[in-house]
Amino acid sequence: MDRSPSSAAGNPALLNQFSAQKEAPVDLAVMTDDAVLQQLVSDYGPASAMLAIRQAAEKTGGDCHDRAHELGRMSFELFGNPVFKLSLPECHSGFYHGSIEAFFAKNGTAHLEENLATICDSDLNAFFTHQCLHGIGHGLMAWSDYGLPDALEYCHLIPANTGKSSCRSGVFMENIVGGLSDSAQAKQRGHVSKFLNNDPHFPCTIVKDEYKADCYFLQTDRMLALAQDNFEEVARNCESAPAAYQESCFGSMGRTVGGRSRGDPKGAIARCDFAQSNDHRIICILGAAQDTFWDKNGRQHALDFCEEVPETEGKAKCYALILNRAREILTIEDFQLFCTEVPSSHAATCSNAHS
Repeated sequence: MDRSPSSAAGNPALLNQFSAQKEAPVDLAVMTDDAVLQQLVSDYGPASAMLAIRQAAEKTGGDCHDRAHELGRMSFELFGNPVFKLSLPECHSGFYHGSIEAFFAKNGTAHLEENLATICDSDLNAFFTHQCLHGIGHGLMAWSDYGLPDALEYCHLIPANTGKSSCRSGVFMENIVGGLSDSAQAKQRGHVSKFLNNDPHFPCTIVKDEYKADCYFLQTDRMLALAQDNFEEVARNCESAPAAYQESCFGSMGRTVGGRSRGDPKGAIARCDFAQSNDHRIICILGAAQDTFWDKNGRQHALDFCEEVPETEGKAKCYALILNRAREILTIEDFQLFCTEVPSSHAATCSNAHS
């Protein structure tokens, strides 16, 4: 069967043939070898390949976001626009990012407003709409050859203000991810940014004021790299940010902490303790809690995390947050089960938390 991009583009039947196929084998090489991943998605389809990536990441203790990103790119090249109908939020929605990046590489931005209906299905809820628009930011950054100012302006093509912010967050994240990745394969794909230097606040210092909050909400990945994995230094950097953006920075720190402390809620909370203000510690802890729960596989991680949060540092807010996330990513049946697993003292909103 011809699986070339030209024959696959816009052909949902080619993608749907995989819906009933058996589970793909788990090969740890899928985390590092593009040829293995390419063969997996070609033989088993994107959903099975995603499961294999997630299982391989669990076995190796690694992060699967970048590989999901690569899976999205490969899947678009094989199957075309129908991949946007898939719901694959695992690995922090990396699939969205990669497939959208590939879409812009092929189509550009000339008809972005019209293409939004293709890329971001109107039936998506707020969580998945954000992830999709965030993915558009990744795609715009890569398509603009890592020209940060141009990519940020392209986000204005998105109608809603919240959508513009989601898009900008993807631009800033791709700027950092591209700059930190120094592999030969990444450079060959153009993942090199001129908008990074040794200032932990750059490029937030040079963008328009209306973009700074979105910039700081992604900036701590860069801060941590410059600090050589010292979270105490990251906390001091967030505290030295302009007052208006410190909350965004500590929310970002929580997201970064979550990525470095998967399966270790006590370790995550300890890293957030480097924040000197109780309010900032709570913001960091909640950011880390969110990072545990992107798909149904994270629900036990989310429950374990909130159980460890001290009452004085946001335990009630933690449970409220993961209940809201559960409403967005779980089926009604799974949500009802999740409610039975939340301590009764924090489950009061269960009856009205799923629409």
